[in-house]
Amino acid sequence: MQIDGSNKGGLSELLEALLRNENRYISNIELIHLLHRIEDDATEIYHTKYGPDGTRIKFNINSNEKDLDFAPLGRQSAKSLECIRKSIKKNLYLMQESLRTEFERYLILCGERIGPT
Repeated sequence: MQIDGSNKGGLSELLEALLRNENRYISNIELIHLLHRIEDDATEIYHTKYGPDGTRIKFNINSNEKDLDFAPLGRQSAKSLECIRKSIKKNLYLMQESLRTEFERYLILCGERIGPT
């Protein structure tokens, strides 16, 4: 799977491909668990950086992915996307190598540094 970082929908496309199980990197149950962890961590990062304003970062992963307009990323603000990227980076260690490689590619294309912080 190739993700174009200059494409505004890069993360959404990656999530969609993973949720539609176009790969065999991870089972859907493991993927949903990982995405919920990313949501929780992204929300915590958001609240730490911007204050506890009631914002809850959630993916649109419970909808019917067969819909033509399926968008697992949902509508996110720039601040939320920044926190999602930081959360993905934080959780890379939980991912199998092939899945981690896909997320690392996305992060690099977004200008994120990968490696020890």
